[in-house]
Amino acid sequence: MKVTVNLDGTLLEKREEEWAHWLAHAGENPLVPDVAGRLTADGFTIQNDLCVYSQLAPQYAEGLPFSGIIVTKRPCPTVFEMTPGEVAAAHALLAEVRAHLDATVQPDGYTVGWNVCPAGGQHIPHVHLHVIPRWNTDAAAGAGLRYFLKAAAREAERRPGEPAVPEPT
Repeated sequence: MKVTVNLDGTLLEKREEEWAHWLAHAGENPLVPDVAGRLTADGFTIQNDLCVYSQLAPQYAEGLPFSGIIVTKRPCPTVFEMTPGEVAAAHALLAEVRAHLDATVQPDGYTVGWNVCPAGGQHIPHVHLHVIPRWNTDAAAGAGLRYFLKAAAREAERRPGEPAVPEPT
């Protein structure tokens, strides 16, 4: 399968607009857990004192079944503003999430990562750690985050009319 993504420079502008929107409407930020259960209402959750894991409902998982996010309960824009306690709590929760997913859906691997600020792909200013279970049968099995970023960089460096650089083996 070949995946083609049009990286024409407009994605960053969109992320910056989304970021500005959520900064201007901080009280409506969909990633900040609150007593109304805004984050926890749609899917399976695990919590500790400082963080919440929410497994995304199928309509939000966008082709990544059983994926979810770990967020801090305290509003916190990026991983770099987390307190040492929040970092430890997120790591402890990640271990619980892995145990849960291993027991229930038995993935063959995981992709786990942070997007930071609009240039890094983050569009909502609240820290969230993506937890994506992966299976050997996935179309993208074996391709991690760096694989796609390096492929995009190779394509951007290619001059018009120049043949594409072969995929790494």
